[in-house]
Amino acid sequence: MSETILQQDVLDAGLEAFDEDWTLTMVLRATTDGPPLARQRVSEADLAEARSEAWLNGFLRRGQPDLPLEAVTTRLAPVVKKGRCLGFVLRAEGPGTDASVHTFGVSCLAPAAHQVSKRLVTDGLLREGDAYVYELQPQRAGETDMDPLPAAAARHDSGGMQIKTTTTALRYATRPLAQLRLTARTAGEIDDAVLPVFFTESAHKKSRDFARTGADDNPPVETGSILIGELGVCPDSGEMSVTVLDAIEVADAEQREFSLIPSSRTWSRVQAVLARLTGGDPCGTTRLVGQSHGHNFPLDGEPCALCATARECGRTTVFVSAADRSFMRTVFAGQPFALCWIAGSNARGEEVATLFTLRAGVLKPRGYYIIEDLVRS
Repeated sequence: MSETILQQDVLDAGLEAFDEDWTLTMVLRATTDGPPLARQRVSEADLAEARSEAWLNGFLRRGQPDLPLEAVTTRLAPVVKKGRCLGFVLRAEGPGTDASVHTFGVSCLAPAAHQVSKRLVTDGLLREGDAYVYELQPQRAGETDMDPLPAAAARHDSGGMQIKTTTTALRYATRPLAQLRLTARTAGEIDDAVLPVFFTESAHKKSRDFARTGADDNPPVETGSILIGELGVCPDSGEMSVTVLDAIEVADAEQREFSLIPSSRTWSRVQAVLARLTGGDPCGTTRLVGQSHGHNFPLDGEPCALCATARECGRTTVFVSAADRSFMRTVFAGQPFALCWIAGSNARGEEVATLFTLRAGVLKPRGYYIIEDLVRS
């Protein structure tokens, strides 16, 4: 599903809605006007990425990098326009800090909808590969659900599952952004509204090489790496950034055409390399900052008629799959600054690559900087 929430929509919804307690219920249907197949209460776990992104943009990027995630409290209010829920707004506050407001569309809950659809397939209410639509129904505390459900679908309500997260204080380096940008080259379009990301030349080359290794297999398989780097805070602006310093190949993994599944041996190797890079110092700033991999499978069909004249080919294998999203949500939970770098090819057979990071709860493409290798002390 897609939606566009304008600032006026948020104002029309009324920030006084934050004074009430709200819950959101997800309703799945086979078609827009079809009967409901399942209803599930949106849980704390479903909102975890949105809450962590509010922490990033409301505090970490505004000169408060020492504020832990669990110190941030959020309140939710729905954004409703002409009887349709477009999404929700989170108001985030920390001890002694000003509140910040963050808007999220319905699409940020696509992973939760996907999980519900898988259960509907198991129950025979959908077939594998069937399309479905979902919507959000906001409810004030104490209100009851609407619309009767099939018996098989009724048990899918999560019952308001709650989770509690505990994080350690972030460790970061001092990184003046003006200095980093001075000699940097760019990859993709730079948007100052998103978290600045830098790759060193060597880390960028390793990310690309490891991602493309599986393209030579027959049939091609996914290969990739775990990205090692550090968070930085600019002493002038207080802005946070991510710098990728190295890439560790995902070895001993289950390599498939459309997925890459690390094993316990993979993670043991990553931990050993990380320990070597940090010199065993648990207080160092070096950390896992994301992953890179290659969608090395070929595109189906012939190039379209525009290929001969268009400056760029937009039909590529580079996209965030359900497996990619699941990996990021699982491995980098509570880390809204985590990076997902994907390589692939377009219909012309040209190599392409894109960096994705969270924006409004969805992994979206964005630009980044490439810099010379840093001298580590």
